[in-house]
Amino acid sequence: MHSWAKRAAGYFTASEGNPWLILLAGLASIVFVWAHVYQILTFFWPSGLFKIVHVGGTVMVLMLVAAAMARRLPSRVVHLVLALIAAAVIGYVFAEYRALTRQRSFLPNDTDMVVALVFLGLALYASMREWGWVVSAIAVVGLLYGYFGPSMPEGLLYHGGLNLKRLIGYTSIPYFHGLLGGLSELSAGTIFPFMLFAAALQATGCVAFIMQLAYRIGGRTRAGPAQIAIISSGFMGMVSGSSVANVASTGALTIPLMKKVGFKPEFAGAVESVASTGGQITPPVMGLAAFLIVGMTGIPYGEIVLAAVFPALIFYGYLMFAVHLRAVRFNLDASAQVELTREFESPEPVWLACLKHLHFFIATGYLVTVLIVVNMPGRAALQAAAILIGLYVLREVALSWRGIAAIASNTLRLLCTIAYDGALRGAQVAVVVAVIGVLVDILAVTGFSQKLSFFMLELAGGNLALLLVVAAFACLAFGLGLPTSAAYILVALLGAPALVQLGVPLIAAHMFVFFFANISAITPPVAICCLVAAKIAQASFFRTSFIAVRLGLPGFILPFMFVIHPEILGVDAGLAATAFAALLALIGVITLNVIMEGYLLRPLSIAERVLLLPAAFGLLYPSLWASLFGIGLLTLVTARQWHHYRAVG
Repeated sequence: MHSWAKRAAGYFTASEGNPWLILLAGLASIVFVWAHVYQILTFFWPSGLFKIVHVGGTVMVLMLVAAAMARRLPSRVVHLVLALIAAAVIGYVFAEYRALTRQRSFLPNDTDMVVALVFLGLALYASMREWGWVVSAIAVVGLLYGYFGPSMPEGLLYHGGLNLKRLIGYTSIPYFHGLLGGLSELSAGTIFPFMLFAAALQATGCVAFIMQLAYRIGGRTRAGPAQIAIISSGFMGMVSGSSVANVASTGALTIPLMKKVGFKPEFAGAVESVASTGGQITPPVMGLAAFLIVGMTGIPYGEIVLAAVFPALIFYGYLMFAVHLRAVRFNLDASAQVELTREFESPEPVWLACLKHLHFFIATGYLVTVLIVVNMPGRAALQAAAILIGLYVLREVALSWRGIAAIASNTLRLLCTIAYDGALRGAQVAVVVAVIGVLVDILAVTGFSQKLSFFMLELAGGNLALLLVVAAFACLAFGLGLPTSAAYILVALLGAPALVQLGVPLIAAHMFVFFFANISAITPPVAICCLVAAKIAQASFFRTSFIAVRLGLPGFILPFMFVIHPEILGVDAGLAATAFAALLALIGVITLNVIMEGYLLRPLSIAERVLLLPAAFGLLYPSLWASLFGIGLLTLVTARQWHHYRAVG
């Protein structure tokens, strides 16, 4: 291969693979990214064409990357052919778009059906490659349910059935549902730009800066690397859109460090899993699910972000306390560990490090402001990425001038890296959202979603408490093994309507199912985040999962409080009332952790554990007298612990 081609391929990836195909995948990524940027800024194409560019381009990019990284020639050829077929599907829809939307919208011809089937097969395969078989299998089950509805037993599962042409039409063309439905439109116009922004953060050194900042904040505490994992994974999980990807990236660094300072492998894996999972509920981006909630409910983005502030603080406040308590109990002290200092210590002062990364603060500040004020997330993310890249280039020019040629070359490398990484990140999320869109539209057109809500209401007998338990188990079951975005879409469709019908505020109902969909990533028996973390930690998967459930306890308790204690979300409550309710909830869940850890200032006696249990429930129960009772019991136990601690010390 020519030297210029090798250098060009190096702009896109440093991974091993075929240089020519890497170059081709990189060029396709640039075109893919340019198409999204141009459309979001100009609205050049009609919605249907933009969606086929997004989903079809997603499949094409993923297949090209698979071909480039394939080690064997047959696999390389197969994936190249699949990429060409995906391009042909895009070309067909562009060529036939007018006829599809005006002449054959209800009477598709045989060619339309063949193209739709091929497109469905490509998307299912791409989703299976990136996320495993679960999402694709669920979509196939949904299609089988749509066709065999008349054969189902009377009741919840029965429906009139969809004939083959109509069923295939609902997967993509000519109805522009399923793979080309509303979820893909949301993915194309909102989620994809944030994937570009996340890629820009990585390429401009902001992720490394966040890790260093996390070390400065929590690295010198007793639980050092665990606190670093919580802070850095929380932030990166917020913008990455994938808790699993976050575990795989930041966990590769933080989990070994936690093990080195004395944390057991299972505990280290659980900390990383929970921290990465919590990033999906953290404002202002909330792992991109905030925009899905906007799309599903119509609630303004600003209200959703504000509602999530205190729950996120409770979640991370509890987790940081839990790892600190574990370090104290086992007499671990990471504050003087040489490994941490060598990995993260920087000789420059904090203010200088922040000044050097001013592009990060300006870009994220702009993004948050525009999101809340203007509520145009896709365009805001692109603008923030442009600001980030522009300021970073200016910084490099000012600090390390090496001539115009070097600056131009480095800028080109930076842009190509962002395009490749952003396109790949966006494609990985887009394909699973598109495939789950097939299931969502089939369940909607067959009436299953509405019938399930009635079934859950009937099962609960109008009892809200019982309905919450039923809905919680349903959300956990539907969310197992699914990426966060897909899990929320599914559980929002199937679980939220029943809660709303029983009088739960819309935002509380959707935050309820959203939290359970998110926390399913650490819930056994699937616990996909824990699976990845356990592999990195070389730990027992099930022990890691059960520890993660304990460390993620607020994720299981807070959803119920959203319904019975809605002021935590700011529903019909001022800032003071919301903060007070959140403080009581935080103390309540921390008390539960103290009981499970068996340690406060010293090991707890059986009597102290017994007293702390009603204290915790009193703090969590929405009653002033119950809260005062809980505070009294907690104060009594703490005073007793302090007395014995001082006596021994």
